[in-house]
Parts: sequence; C-alpha cells; structure tokens
Amino acid sequence: MFQKGQDIIWKGSLWVVLFLFVGCTSTKPFQLTDVSPKYREYQGSELDPHKSKNVIIPVTKNRKYDTFIEEAHKTIALLEFGENIALRADSKKTVGEPVEKEMQAAAYLEEDLPSVITRLPELIQTNQSLIDSTPNDFDGPTIGRVTRELGTILESLQQYSPKAIGIQNAIRNLRADSSNYNQGRDIAEMDVKPETADPILIESDSETQKKPEKVSVKKEDPSKKISIKRLNRKTKVTGKATEQIDEMVKKEEEEVLSDEEKKDKEYTEQIRNGLVQVFRWEYYRKPKYLEKILATHPIPRVRSAAALALGRLKAGRVALQTAINKDGYQVRPAAYKALSDLGDKRSLSYFIAGTKAEDPEVISVSFEGLGKTKDPAGRELILTQGIASEYVVIVSGALRGLAYHKLDADVEIFDRFLKSQEPEIKEAAIEALAIHGSRESLRILERVATEDPTLALLAIDEITKNPSLSATFALIRLNESLTDEKFTKRIGESLLQRKAFGKYAIILVEDDYLRAEANERSKPISYIKEKEIGLILSETKKEFAVRMGENIVTDKYIQVKMESTLPGARSAFVSGWVFYPKIDIIEVKQLGSDGNSGKYSQLKKGKHKNLFNPEKEVKLPKKD
Repeated sequence: MFQKGQDIIWKGSLWVVLFLFVGCTSTKPFQLTDVSPKYREYQGSELDPHKSKNVIIPVTKNRKYDTFIEEAHKTIALLEFGENIALRADSKKTVGEPVEKEMQAAAYLEEDLPSVITRLPELIQTNQSLIDSTPNDFDGPTIGRVTRELGTILESLQQYSPKAIGIQNAIRNLRADSSNYNQGRDIAEMDVKPETADPILIESDSETQKKPEKVSVKKEDPSKKISIKRLNRKTKVTGKATEQIDEMVKKEEEEVLSDEEKKDKEYTEQIRNGLVQVFRWEYYRKPKYLEKILATHPIPRVRSAAALALGRLKAGRVALQTAINKDGYQVRPAAYKALSDLGDKRSLSYFIAGTKAEDPEVISVSFEGLGKTKDPAGRELILTQGIASEYVVIVSGALRGLAYHKLDADVEIFDRFLKSQEPEIKEAAIEALAIHGSRESLRILERVATEDPTLALLAIDEITKNPSLSATFALIRLNESLTDEKFTKRIGESLLQRKAFGKYAIILVEDDYLRAEANERSKPISYIKEKEIGLILSETKKEFAVRMGENIVTDKYIQVKMESTLPGARSAFVSGWVFYPKIDIIEVKQLGSDGNSGKYSQLKKGKHKNLFNPEKEVKLPKKD
C-alpha cells in the first residue's frame, strides 16, 4: 500500500510539472481565425496575410499587456487582410477575372473595419505608454522580450494608420461593385436556365428567337456599369498599388533616358543612399558602421561625410588616420577636420604633417588639432607659423588652437587680433577667448559686446558656452549695461538655458571690501568696486548699525560669493559679507512649468521684466 501511495504521488507530481510547463510557455501562434471564426475559409489562402509568415504572440502573464498585444495583432491582421483583398480584387478586375471570393470577404470586412479604424489612435497611444512602463512591470530578460514585441507592434500600427481609411474606402467600393456583379450573374443564370429546363418551352420558335435578344440586351447593361465603376476607381490608389505605379513610371523614364543619363541617375541615387546611411549611423551613434563606410564606400563624397560624422561623434581615430594615409584629396581634408575634432595626443604626428600640407583648410584644422593636444612643440609651431600666416583661414585655426593651452600670456594675443580688419579673424579671436575661458578673457568679451554691436550677439553666445560662474556674472553685467532689446533677449535666453536661477548682488559703492565676518571692523578678504556681481548665499538674522558717511544705517549683512581680486589667490572665488545698503539684488527666476519663461527682477527698485520679451512687464501677485 505504501509503494502504491508513493507511485500515485510521483505520477501526480509529474502531471503537475507538465501542467506548469505547458502553462508557462511564453508564446503561441496567431492565425486569421483568431481575428474571427468567420474568416476560416480564407485561412491559408492567397488572401491570408499569415500564409507566408509565422506570427508568434508572446504571453507576458500580465493581463494588461496580454490583452493589448492580442487586440493589436487582431487589428494589424484585419488591416493586412483588407489590404490584400483590395489589391487582389483590383488586379483581377484589370484582367477580367471574377472576384466573388474577394467580394464575400469584403462583406465581412465592411462590418469589422470601422470599429478597428476608430480604435487605431487609442491603440498607438496605449502602445507607447506600455513601452514606457515596461521597466516598472517586468524584470530580467522579460523586459527586452516585451519591449521588442511592443516596438514591432507600434511600427506596424504606425505603418497602417495613414493607410487605414484608404483600405476601408477600397473595401466599400468593392462592395458597391459586387451588387452589379451579382446582378449580372443572376441575369446570366436566368438566360441559361430556359435552354436546359423543360423542353416544352423550346417548341416555340418565336420564343427561341426572342431569347437571344433579351440576353444580348441584359448583358450589355451590366458590362457598361462595371466599366464605369472601373474608371471611377482608377483614381483611387491605396496600399501597395502606389509602388506598382512608381515602378511603371520608373520603367517609362528608363526607356526615355540615354545610357549616360542612366549612369548619372544611378550615381546620384548611390550618393543619396550613402548619405542617408551616414546620417542614420550618426544619429544612432554607431561609429563602427561609419568606419566601414569610410573604408569601403566607392564614392568620395560619402566617405567624406562619414569622416566628418566620426569627428562629431569623437570616435574612429585609427580609421581617420588610415583615410589620411590612403585616401584621395577629396577625403583627406574631411579626415583631417574630424581628427582635429578629436584632438587626440596620439595624432600629434599627423597634425605636424598637416601644417606642411598644400591645402590651407588642412593646415588650419591641423593647427587647431595641435592646440588640443597641448603639446609645447605644437604651441611653438602655432606662434611661429600659424598666427604669422598670410592666409586668413590658417590664422583663424591657429588662434583657436592656441586658446586650448589656456595660458594667461596668450590673452593679450587674442586681444590684439580683435583689432584686425578681417571679420573672420575677429570672430576667431572671440571664439579663442571663449575657449580660453579665463576671467580676463570674459572681461574682454564683455567689452566687445558693449563696444561693437556687430559682434555683440557672437560675444554673448561665446560667453554662454562657458559653464563657469564667472560667465553668469558676465551675462548679468551685460544685461545691466546693454539696452538693445535683441541683446537683452538673447541674454535672458542664455540665463534660462544655463539655469542660472537665484539672487545676485550688484555692488553700488566704490572702493570697499568684502569682510570675513558680518562686521565692519572684520578682516577684509577681497576688494570690491561698483558694478561687480556676486552670488547671494545667505543673510544674517539680526540687523546691525553701520556708519555710512554722516548717517548711521541699520540693516542686515548679506553673504556673497564673488570673484577674488587678490593677486595670487588660490581660488578664483571668495565668499564674504557685505552690508545690504551697499548692494542691489537681482533675482533670476523661472516662471511656470514649461521651462521656457523667466523673470529678471531688481528687488530694491521694483523693476521686473520677462527674459524673452524685455518690453513686456511681469506683474507680480499682490501680497495679502
């Protein structure tokens, strides 16, 4: 008895394991009958969209996802089925073949398609939300499997969304034709039956003579109606029929074109396809594919585009150096430009060789690349050959390259080239000052913005590229000194872009000190002067009485962070205290939740303006 009990338990466990294994299977096949049993007769036929492909629906064990995936596959299958029917019926009618099977299927589709098409936008929206929530609902390899399935479904839904109405119209037109077709078929059957029916009816000669006349008249009317319908439907092209028309147009064009024109067209198409591939792999950040294009594509223009894309991605150094060694004159400048964008020290020998090239563009980017390596020998070449060149483009590249060394002695050189008569050299000097990024460089850029309106916007943009607090101070100083709306609007956009929200202090007094403590007798730690900017950190809770001239003023102390003015200071910034009446407070504040609006306020003077529209006043809510 004990042995039998063990056998029963073992067999029961085996069945449980088998049941769980079957229940835990992750996929199931999808067929046309899963859409509706009424399509059973079309399953496996030429109209079945699943005849040539095996569609597998994964089971996620999450009811929300499984319900959506099943509904989405039904929708896609129904639209594919409708497209197949419309195209097949159209091709059959063109050659005069009967379309009874297609018309019967169209009757079913005419009932199902409207609700499916109405639900399409909602399905696409649900699909996107499920993709976003997949990492929260699944873990491990299941995330990738579910995300891949939802991505495939989304691609199919987006593909059929613009074609859905066209498919529905094609099915309606097919049904409109079917009534005429059935009527013609019934008439033909009526004409044939008297000939094979009761022989008594055939005894009358007059009747037999009249019947052919009836048959001829009745057969003409349906044929005319059908021909009219065909003419109307030819103006409506849905689904893949457009591809067939395009192919016919291409064939006609190819017959007209000469051999030389065909070659030019093929060459242009090859360039277009190659550039599309370059843009695609750059967008998806796939440098390996770009390196392959650079090494193997037959057209130099495409290889040049691949080289420049590698430079923007900061990748492919070895491939670019190989292109410089082996490729032609059209690709080498692009490879040098990309190599300069990388600025790798391992490319130093290529940059030195590039400074001796014949092409000024190659020489220019080589000097810029030399500067990025920060090699002392490269700096010497820039100073002795680069900025002394007679070519404007070479001098511009050399100035940018020199700026990457970030030496204080070079600021004077950039300032000197700002006086050049060549606009391109002036712009290069401004870019160099921004690359240098020191406090002295930013002050020179401020001066350019205030003194030269033609270069003001460029100077503001270059200051914006510098992420330091000094650049923020420079922008606020410019906002206080410039009056032109287009400049202040650009400054406002820059402050919002760098999220420079907070309160800033503008020094109102001349010849004063930043104190180590909130006390006028405290140790001075930095010299301050009028119109200097500082970031407000805090304020004292209590007020102090301070003599200012002949008056005694009572107010709080404000702690600010400012640029250090002490020579040889370890840090570029210093924090200390200043008496509140000696400063004006500027507040940069974000408005709303869209992240595209902001307010610039002077708290003491009560002046407020919109950062994007300086002329539009910002109304503050009234305090209760």
